[in-house]
Amino acid sequence: MRVNAALLIGRVRPAGALEALERALDDGHPTVRAAAAEALGALGDPLALPALERRLIEESSPSVRAQINASVDELRAGASAPQPADDATSSAADVRCVLAMGTMRNASGVRGEDLRRVLTEAARNRARVLRGIAVAQDEASSLRQAAARHVPVITLDGNVTRLTEARVGTSLQVHAAVEFTLTRDRTLRGTVSGAATTFGTGTVISDEGHRHLQDDAVDGAVESALRGAEQRLIVAAL
Repeated sequence: MRVNAALLIGRVRPAGALEALERALDDGHPTVRAAAAEALGALGDPLALPALERRLIEESSPSVRAQINASVDELRAGASAPQPADDATSSAADVRCVLAMGTMRNASGVRGEDLRRVLTEAARNRARVLRGIAVAQDEASSLRQAAARHVPVITLDGNVTRLTEARVGTSLQVHAAVEFTLTRDRTLRGTVSGAATTFGTGTVISDEGHRHLQDDAVDGAVESALRGAEQRLIVAAL
């Protein structure tokens, strides 16, 4: 609910939007912080820059840091060259393909819909830093962007294939694995996969700390899968 509320505020821009989203940057859940940072970028108000930059110093989640950097870049560029809210990183001249977020699944059996949302946000945030790739919010937006830029659309479907935990002494290890498929015109063009492990120390870890370890493991697996994936995407678009 907090994620959806933050994104809605960024689109609707009600009175007090800036202050509400700045407060959400300190939310205890990384997906909410990422949504707040995304919404601040969509809001387009450069007055949000100080709050985003302060949060960046403190932020430990890689996916949230990636979103904050994307929003900061978007706001800094906005005065001279405004970017569409759903394409924060690539100029029209650089774009080789439009990436549409497809179906995201969680087959791990852990945390169901909640972890699926973590996968979705991590995939969107990681994809936004890929060079030559314009990330669209939805299918309609991807088709508009592709038509305007005369480039193909690649759909990214994802799955959390595994989330396991193990105790090693006083350390809790959380291991996540993800897989993405790349399709164009409903034809499979390739797959990418990645995995990551996070570590928590202490004999007792709070429920919130436990969730953060799981979230960061999924985010790290997404980063592993999409790191340097520009060429794969461009080849898939041919």
